[in-house]
Amino acid sequence: MGLRKFVSLIAVTFLIVGCSVEQERKYSINGIALGTPFKTIYFSDFPIKNIKTSLDSIFNEINQSMSTYIPESDISKINNGDKNILVDDHFVKVFKKSKEIWKISDGFFDPTAGIITKANGLGPKNFDNEKDITKLLELTGFNRVQLKNRSIIKENKDIFLDFNAIAKGYCVDVISDFLEQKEIDNFLVEIGGEMVSRGFNKSTNDTWKVGISDPLKPDSPNYFTKIELKNRALASSGNYRKYKVDKTSGNKIVHTVNPKSGEAIETNVVGVSVIANDCMTADAYATAFMVMPLEDSIKIINENYEIDVLIIYLNELNEIDTFLTKGFESLTSN
Repeated sequence: MGLRKFVSLIAVTFLIVGCSVEQERKYSINGIALGTPFKTIYFSDFPIKNIKTSLDSIFNEINQSMSTYIPESDISKINNGDKNILVDDHFVKVFKKSKEIWKISDGFFDPTAGIITKANGLGPKNFDNEKDITKLLELTGFNRVQLKNRSIIKENKDIFLDFNAIAKGYCVDVISDFLEQKEIDNFLVEIGGEMVSRGFNKSTNDTWKVGISDPLKPDSPNYFTKIELKNRALASSGNYRKYKVDKTSGNKIVHTVNPKSGEAIETNVVGVSVIANDCMTADAYATAFMVMPLEDSIKIINENYEIDVLIIYLNELNEIDTFLTKGFESLTSN
């Protein structure tokens, strides 16, 4: 789900758990942010003052910086050829992390591939003319975009930057930082399935337990698996919700694009979940592993001890199979 213009629909619910003087209270915040469901749960002796206003401000700042759905955002102006934009700290952090994951993934995570997504009618605006993948590939490649003194330098003015595959995770991190600055020790933040946990769920006096949707049955009330999320971030990626069907071939045209081939069709990987120390990193890797050949993903995963991963894929018999790290397996709680 891309970043969309933020609609302030956050509802704040105060729920007292228990009557003990020593028992912290549970506060729930729910709504729509960045075009997707948002919620956070935190425990504290007192509610955070003006929390709705603070969260609205965070969402608005990130939208104004990086939403391709908002014509007046910085990224939209840059995409339209404005060379005078000086990007903010949000943009800088996301850009640098994107460049890092782009290099590690050998270009399979690429914020310039959004132009192909847009051509397929799954972005903020469709192309009027018939798409030409060969020409579009000439406008992709994150090596063609540089950040210098807060200015974005593009080799070609028509290169289209799109951080939707990482910005949602980044926003989760920003909210997590906000709660930590307020000296909140126990909380869970989630935006559209990307999440960060800290401390414990004081309602159960246990670690936070979260579910991972079944990629083949995304609307089922039953999860593919449940895990304990201990002071880390979780991001999941899949093509099971946002896609179109090609009328000629019958193939699904999916939201996750292979930036090397320009293809936006299903692969044998149907779902990826990544646990990392921050949600921005987890979000980017989850996108990369959706489009990379499975063996290439496994090679990167085995060389990176800072992430734990579950990959759900179809094997040679067209049966559901999984690859998961030992760290991920140790957190499962079916």
